[in-house]
Amino acid sequence: MKRLKAEYFFENEKFHFFISTYTIKRNENIEPHTHEFFELVYVFEGEGEHWYEGFVYPIKEGDAFIIEPGKIHGFQVGKDTNLKVFNVLFQLELLKKELQSLVGEDSFLSIFYVEPFLREFAQFNNHLVLEPSEQTEMKLQLQSIAHEYNNKEFGYQLLVKTRMIELFIFLSRWNQKRLNPLFFRQNDHTKAVNLICKFINTHYNVPLSLEQVCKLSGMSKSNFTAKFKQIVGKTFVEYRNDIRIKAAMEFLLHSNDTILSIANKVGFDDVSYFNRTFKEFTKMSPSLYRKKIR
Repeated sequence: MKRLKAEYFFENEKFHFFISTYTIKRNENIEPHTHEFFELVYVFEGEGEHWYEGFVYPIKEGDAFIIEPGKIHGFQVGKDTNLKVFNVLFQLELLKKELQSLVGEDSFLSIFYVEPFLREFAQFNNHLVLEPSEQTEMKLQLQSIAHEYNNKEFGYQLLVKTRMIELFIFLSRWNQKRLNPLFFRQNDHTKAVNLICKFINTHYNVPLSLEQVCKLSGMSKSNFTAKFKQIVGKTFVEYRNDIRIKAAMEFLLHSNDTILSIANKVGFDDVSYFNRTFKEFTKMSPSLYRKKIR
């Protein structure tokens, strides 16, 4: 299976971004593949099917979705119509500082992290469907970004970043209109908690709060806290920190990154809090742990 590398698309190591439009013609397929970067897809004309991690979803004009790095996906178009899409490729490092202020918002968290995760479950509505007025705005936003990127006039990189943030804010606003509890769709507390644990295991660096998890699960704070402790044997914060510290231990063992860098990688914005938490779990500081294991 083909794995698309960042170097094929990004113009240099400091600007991890690419945008284009492409047409998948009648009876044409884009074979399943993976890539090292995030991909935002917006369908602005036609319809087809999207293959994602073993599932097949119909897509049509007005659909928008994000593909995470490492996920297997592809496209197929039938005999009756072409499929035309905007394709935006980027690394999170491009907008890391700017996205920090958005990631705490429920609607942004949903489209950027939760929805891609939940595509593995067949009952999930796997993408954001825009209304006609929203489709017009989305297309204008993407055309403006593409114009700056293709013409490469003075300051284009800064404008691309600024307009990408605007785009994510618009998507988050539109998503807010339909935001409902995503994990908890039936009266099954165990399933809801297990899904949240799986999400934490793969997204431990996302600043997911207890309040956000309660909303996603559809449970009150008191009910969720009790059910989580009953099923997992730990509180939500204890479980999340346990996963983060285990990830930090791997970075300390296999990389030369600074303690501050590792703290940020595993979801701690405050290095002092990271040091205290690490010591609670391992009975030693991160620097001492690194020294001992080496």
